[in-house]
This record gives sequence, structure tokens and C-alpha cells, in this order.
Amino acid sequence: MTPTDKPVIIIGGGISGLACARHLHTRGIPVRVLEAGSRLGGRIRTDLKGGFRLDRGFQVLQTADPEARRTLDYRRLELRTFAPGAMIRIRGRLYTLADPLRRPGALLDTITAPIGSLADRVRLLGLAWRVTRGSLETLFQQPEATAMEFLQAAGFSEAMIQRFFVPFFGGVCLDPRIRASSRVLQYVLRMFAAGEAALPAAGMEQIPRQLIAGLPGDCFQTGVSARRIIRNGVALDDGTRLPARALVVATHAPETSRLLDLPPGGASVAETCLYFAADRANWHSAYLMLNGDGDGLINNIAIPSMVSSQYAPAGKSLISVVLLGNPDLSDESLVRRVRAELGDWFGREVDRWAHLETYRIAHALPDQSPPTPNPYRLESPRLPGTFTCGEYENLPGIQWALLSGRYAAEAVRQYLGKGG
Repeated sequence: MTPTDKPVIIIGGGISGLACARHLHTRGIPVRVLEAGSRLGGRIRTDLKGGFRLDRGFQVLQTADPEARRTLDYRRLELRTFAPGAMIRIRGRLYTLADPLRRPGALLDTITAPIGSLADRVRLLGLAWRVTRGSLETLFQQPEATAMEFLQAAGFSEAMIQRFFVPFFGGVCLDPRIRASSRVLQYVLRMFAAGEAALPAAGMEQIPRQLIAGLPGDCFQTGVSARRIIRNGVALDDGTRLPARALVVATHAPETSRLLDLPPGGASVAETCLYFAADRANWHSAYLMLNGDGDGLINNIAIPSMVSSQYAPAGKSLISVVLLGNPDLSDESLVRRVRAELGDWFGREVDRWAHLETYRIAHALPDQSPPTPNPYRLESPRLPGTFTCGEYENLPGIQWALLSGRYAAEAVRQYLGKGG
């Protein structure tokens, strides 16, 4: 086998690895994707159960993500969008906080919702305007603090922070103390201001499926675990040694650090997501519902079937409930506890909801506390001919997974062009 016959091996079949593979394939470079699990797509998966589509953990696609717009065909994904804004539970009642430009009919509800002062609303509009100015590259070169420190310095009241930013941004980063970087906060606000939160009509797994469709079927191997990196290749758990022109490690951060014997990439944060089936009701909406009271286990609730009807059978609603972390309760106790809290939110109707599934995701995201890396840097080799993409020493999320996959492919091409 000549050097040019050997493929570039990509360890990890999540969307960063798939994006890297697709960019290399379009440049005529043979690739081989190794995935330890039984399915490609990494953490973006959709299970079918009784006619319901269950995403493994509540996830959305931000339509304004520039790399997603560059890489994905939104039309083929048949994107369906959430209502622009959120409903916030305060003192046991749900209040609507909507984008006044997109939902002018909700202006009065938005103004009168007890989430903070009029000055807080003015500050929020000003912040939303500021984060849309300039380039994203510039945003990630700004000084950073924790999101909490940033919001306090910006003058937001404690009520506004606790009732809106904590459940909203805490839900995005899975951190109730919102210690994630102020750069990440500003990026998230920019995406919500510039675009919409959306779901592919047939579930989030349609995103990796679209990436897979652009690659030859014989380049994938599932159920294959990499044991260690060797000179010019990789050794698998079964003892097989695979030669490679170059290697790209596109696994989650703990596995990347293990394979390459690198320092740990930081702590992980967990998510627990429960799904319930309900009869469709008039009050069900496409708004994300946030827990502004700060009590109990529930952080946010969504009804994906109100966004896309394909998430539930006719006449039914799919209820998604997100908890931050992984409560130390048995599955049965957890369902009872969550059902009791849902009853406080929605009344006796909840007694008729059927529990469908509980997903406990130990490594849902890496911790995003400062200092955070600049995601707009071209990947350099970790070892000769070995590169990484994905969340290791990078930011998590669809935007950054796709971007790092493209950057890794460009770095591999440069390496091969120099005779690697």
C-alpha cells in the first residue's frame, strides 16, 4: 500500500468528525470514519418510541449559526421554528417574554411580565443590539468574565438575572450558576437575536444524516473502538492496526485526552431529559418554558410536537423536561419527583401524562467557564500527522463542531500537501 492509498482516519462519528470527513472527501482525499457506538451522529440522536421522536437530550439548531448555514441544507432538513421568546414561570404563573419585533401581539405581556425592571428591558435590548455588531471573530477576542459577572457589571437587576438569565443561559450551558464565559453568553444572545431556534421536522438526527449522505457508505465502521494512537495509524481494541496518511481524533473531550495522552480538557456537565406523552391541549405552545422561580429540579420544558407535528402521533403532544445535572435518585423516584413538579406547573392534567423515556447524559457538555479558547484558530497537529476536532479545547455546540471539522480538514490538507 502506497502512502497515497492509505486513507485519513477519523476517530469519532459525531458531527465534527463527519464534517471533517465530508470536507476531505470533496477534495478527493480518501477517508475512513471509526465510530465506537452502533450509530453515527454522536450525541445528536433521535429515537422512535410509540410514534414519538425523542431527541437524546433537548437540543435545537440555531438558524443563524454561520457554519451551519454554510454546511447544511436547511430546506432539506425542513426546519420548524420555536416561537421567538420564552414563557417564564414566576410565583407559579407563566408569563410570556417575546421578541417584540417578531411577536408584536405579545408586547403588552412582555412589558408587564415581572422578570425585572423597565431599565432591565432597555439593557436587554441594548445588549441584543451590541452583540450583533461586528464579526464573530472579534467577539471571541474580547475580555471575558463569567456570565454572572458580566451581567452584574452591565447593571442587570438580581430579579432579571435569576428569573431570566439563569434558567435561559443556564439551560444552554447546563450550569445553574451561569459561570460559563461571557463570550459564550454574547454569542448565544447574538444567535437568538439574528435567527431562530429550530428543529428538523423529523428530529435532530437528520443533521448528522445529512452529513452522512454526502459520503461513500464504505468509509464508515461502527462498533469499532480505538485503543491508542500508533506511529502512522491507530490500534483498535481487538488488536487490529490500521495505517493512515493522517489521523483526526473527533471524540468527546475525555476520550480525546485519553487517546492522545493530553491534559484533561476540563470538567463535564450533565443533563437529564425526561419525555412524557400527553393528549394535545389548547394551552400547548411552541414557546420554551423556563423556571424563573429557581425551585425544584426542572429548569426548562418544551413541547417539540408544537414545533414539528412529526414529533408525536396525531392528537398527542410530546413534553420534554430538562434537569441540570444528574439527580441522585432512582429512575422511578426521579419520574415521581418530576411528575409532582409538573403537577405544580400544569395541574391534574399531568396525572394522565405517560412517561416515555429518561435520558441521563453524564457528559452532555464540557464546562465552559473562562478562560475559553478562541474557536477561530486553525488546528495544529497534536502529534506528527495527528489532529483533533470537536470539543477538546474548543467550544461545544453544532456551530463549533462543524467549524472545527472544517478547520481540521484544512489542516490535514496542508499537512498532506507538505508531503505528510
